[in-house]
Amino acid sequence: MHYSMIKPVFKEEELLIDKGSLKTKRKFAFLLDINDRVLINRNFYVNDEVDVILDYTYTNSKRPKEKIKSYVLSDISKE
Repeated sequence: MHYSMIKPVFKEEELLIDKGSLKTKRKFAFLLDINDRVLINRNFYVNDEVDVILDYTYTNSKRPKEKIKSYVLSDISKE
């Protein structure tokens, strides 16, 4: 590895989901790919752990809902 910073470019999205249905996975920043959906919008060091959204549920039931901000990776530069 010849770089120490990951500088991602994000598109912000607001999701309406069923409360408690969010499933995430921790991933090292240097493993991030285009179209990954993360919870934090910032630059990362290569060894930072990032929460990546794997899955969530939205139903029309009376189950409580919550709004979360997510960020979709549209480009990555490594320095």
